[in-house]
Amino acid sequence: MAGSRSEKLARLVRVQRQMERMAEYELSLTMYAQAETDATQEALVNAVGSFNPIHTAMSHQYAQRFQRLSARSQMLAGAKGVQERKMLTEKTKADRLADQAGQAAQAEDRLETDESLLDLLDGSLRRR
Repeated sequence: MAGSRSEKLARLVRVQRQMERMAEYELSLTMYAQAETDATQEALVNAVGSFNPIHTAMSHQYAQRFQRLSARSQMLAGAKGVQERKMLTEKTKADRLADQAGQAAQAEDRLETDESLLDLLDGSLRRR
């Protein structure tokens, strides 16, 4: 598993960016579920508020459903907060690794330049 430090760090950056995308995807699923829950709650409120006799007869079931949806909405809000923090953490890790990979690449470039200059100097001194 030979490779330069910058190559290893670049590979880690790619992995970390993938982790960040996965966290974003999980957050988007949670936000989608939250939107569906909110829409269902709104539909229930409209049904309970209507004057249709069928909805009036079902008001107790609607109230129970609304309570379950409220509990789910709270759970999704908590999950959303956790996932937002996870996404931010993964992004921060990836940014730090990218910075380290850039610094390692610069250090390797400097080292390579120094070695080529030393080789050039050594070659010119041997000719004399």
